[in-house]
Amino acid sequence: MLSIAICDEQKRYAEDLEWCISVWAVNSGINVKVKRFQNGPSLLSEFQRKGMFDLLFLDIEKGKVNGLEIAAKIRETDYIVSIVFISRHDDFYKEAYNLHPFHFLHKPISPAKIEETLDDYMKLRYQDIELFTFVVNKARYNLRLNDIVYFYSERRHVNAVCVDKKYSFYGKLGDVQDKLEEKTTRFLRIHQSFLVNMKFVKEYHYNELVMYTGEALYISKENRKKMRDIHMKLLE
Repeated sequence: MLSIAICDEQKRYAEDLEWCISVWAVNSGINVKVKRFQNGPSLLSEFQRKGMFDLLFLDIEKGKVNGLEIAAKIRETDYIVSIVFISRHDDFYKEAYNLHPFHFLHKPISPAKIEETLDDYMKLRYQDIELFTFVVNKARYNLRLNDIVYFYSERRHVNAVCVDKKYSFYGKLGDVQDKLEEKTTRFLRIHQSFLVNMKFVKEYHYNELVMYTGEALYISKENRKKMRDIHMKLLE
């Protein structure tokens, strides 16, 4: 089941959005649960108590409780939920970038645009179930790509650092990189020893990336230009 939260102080917009999501769910054959919140604090309270939303539509209109601040507080504990920002204005984009939004929607939102956003999300969700497989002592392990924060090499072993655990297996980081590039472009080599899932990057700096886990990973000199170019493209 797909769990979606809607936060918009304007009841009519929230109701229209929920209706569009319901129509899309019926047409797509997907079981969807939608919960509406009239303001940011009530949404934040729900996240802090229960969490467990897959997708969040968050209004960030001016003159109200700052939706960006609410999103930032959510990101302190939940860096998996996909956030779609909704606004009448265009000047939030760069400020919202560090919160890793999935999408931006400009009011008034057409049903077709909502359907397109949901379709795009489901494509990403399908990718998320792809697995990285390795063997340790004849035991086979399957890790969801979406759970892997980064890989790092140490002597003759590769370590897969996940949200809640670390796994170690014999191998070369270059072989892991080749294997992942067949499936996704989300993992980038920033150093001879680091292969990073870009979904978990919180901050970009000249010589390091700060992950949502709080770790800072060093960017080698030969990779700095590449990372700077990627960062600039994402800001455009």
